[in-house]
Amino acid sequence: EQKKSTIQTVEGKKAAKELLDKNIEPSLVFGDSIFEMPDEIAAREDTVKLPNNKYPRIYSLTFGVDLWDTLLRLFGQKYGITGFSAEMSFHNRYNAIAEIGLGYANYTPDGYNYTYKVPLSIYGKLGGSYNFLYNSDPDYRFTAGFVMGFSPFKYSLKNVSLGSDYWGESQVINVDGISSNALWGEIILGLRVKIVKNISMGWNFRYRFIFNSSKDIHGEPWYIPGFGPRTQRINGAFSVLYTLPLHKGVVYDIDSKTKAIVKSLNNGNDLGQ
Repeated sequence: EQKKSTIQTVEGKKAAKELLDKNIEPSLVFGDSIFEMPDEIAAREDTVKLPNNKYPRIYSLTFGVDLWDTLLRLFGQKYGITGFSAEMSFHNRYNAIAEIGLGYANYTPDGYNYTYKVPLSIYGKLGGSYNFLYNSDPDYRFTAGFVMGFSPFKYSLKNVSLGSDYWGESQVINVDGISSNALWGEIILGLRVKIVKNISMGWNFRYRFIFNSSKDIHGEPWYIPGFGPRTQRINGAFSVLYTLPLHKGVVYDIDSKTKAIVKSLNNGNDLGQ
């Protein structure tokens, strides 16, 4: 006796309806787009078009904390604090990203005659990414994406040394409370690996570029919260993350038998073609 259809998602129902409209009853409908049919219908020439995604549409929500600057400060870095992120995953493929964090600086750049200070300041970023391993094990992800960042902040120039070769004298001044803001973009390549249960670790490579940065009579800010030193285009991120699954039911693998059946029904086309 043929098994009854088991339907777990809206996409699964759509796929099942296509089969039933063709007088084909699937034995299983599961996940977001994958179904398995009895062997006796494998030779039929009915065309069935399936969605491309193995995992449910709203798949997971991940929260993370970026420890990159925090760790570098332990080794003497004089700027940066930390950042927090939230990421919504769709089909384990497309990801919406939001980041918020804090920046700080108290640093004398090499070759400059002043100390640059930024009080504790906030920044935010919004963007998205694409997971190239979307139909593989979700515990492992390789992504590429883009985010836009913005920060309103103030900075001060301390102990500015002004010298005169003619008089042979020097003067030290302070310039406080300079208001500024910056808008920038980041191209991101990321790798994420599960450590235990819902906890994972992630590494990002980031290439950054400034779209707009306010200026005043003292020039441009040397450090931007969330961006870093304005001359440093390449940076990284190291994060610890917790993933909250949002899908219901069990997600199954696409085995070779199922692929062969679907390919036969699609007149030689592979799954999702």
